[in-house]
Amino acid sequence: MNKQQFGSFIADTRKAAGLTQKALAGRLHVTDKAVSKWERALSYPDVTLLEPLAEALDLGVEELMACRRLEGKKEGEPVRNLKEEKPMQNLLEISRESLRSERRKHVWQTALALALMLAAALGTIWYCGTYVSEEIVDGIISKETTGGENYLYVDQEGHLLRLKCGEGVDFDSIALKDEWGSDYIYTMNCRWNRRTCEGTVASCNFHGVSLGGMMDVTYETETAPLFWYDEVHYVPENYYPDPYAEPRGQVFLCDYRFWTGTWDVNAFQWKDEERVLLIEDCISATVADIDQDGHNEVVVRTRWPEKPYAVYDWVSNDFSDKQYSILWLDSVSPELRERLMTVSESMEKADRELREVHGEEEDTVIR
Repeated sequence: MNKQQFGSFIADTRKAAGLTQKALAGRLHVTDKAVSKWERALSYPDVTLLEPLAEALDLGVEELMACRRLEGKKEGEPVRNLKEEKPMQNLLEISRESLRSERRKHVWQTALALALMLAAALGTIWYCGTYVSEEIVDGIISKETTGGENYLYVDQEGHLLRLKCGEGVDFDSIALKDEWGSDYIYTMNCRWNRRTCEGTVASCNFHGVSLGGMMDVTYETETAPLFWYDEVHYVPENYYPDPYAEPRGQVFLCDYRFWTGTWDVNAFQWKDEERVLLIEDCISATVADIDQDGHNEVVVRTRWPEKPYAVYDWVSNDFSDKQYSILWLDSVSPELRERLMTVSESMEKADRELREVHGEEEDTVIR
């Protein structure tokens, strides 16, 4: 079928019937733009509209398909003498065109759906990669009030987060350090943006006191017989937070250095210094005669709960052949456990004992 012929036939018949495009569209429940496309040969009507279109133009479907009115046919009279071959071919062509149109429409709908799904997935990935909701257990670097809003600043992975305080945060009660300069640690429920390093904090509860100042502390050197030496000096050095311990920032590791030498008071340095042993990344260490052979060994409290204690012993009595053996222990005596306590554990123990003493005194007074 010639689209131009079909469109012109619809336009001429519509005008002859005294109908506007809008009026014809109203009878078919389509837009006037659809009628305009038919008449301008831009598209065919849907195959389901052929019968209503023919009826609106006072035509038979065969006449509409043949693009000509049957001569001598009275209004409402059925078409009888029109050859069926051409109308059927035209009907098939319109049907094929409608099918192609539906396929194109389906392809576009599918493509649009896939595009929307992809956009949603990318949006989700972007959002998850940008916004972080987590519980932070750490100290607070600074606090400020700007524009009537309270903010906390927290060090996080090399960046300074600016967190706006929510209603659940008692801003005025938050202190940054204790009287000795140790950082207070808080548990904070936060939501923040990785790109802007800004966010909100919904709650901020006191967690404990950080021993961050330990990294700057100089410990007094201890001296004791060790291995086959009559006198060995040892001291903990290089304290740093254990990155894998929980709670984070509460457990510190250090290196223990053992050496021999003589302290020169005037030069303020060690002379004839000789390293005996260096133990890295441990919690604490001390010397004790574990195997009862008359010589002290080094007892180490390790960072691993699977092997909590290690004993370093000198295999040879030859000073030129410094070979060590390591014995792993699951437990040590109560005396050694106390000697291997960290500073924070010792403080907690003293605090518990003090509370127990006060509790006993109060109980005595009540009785």
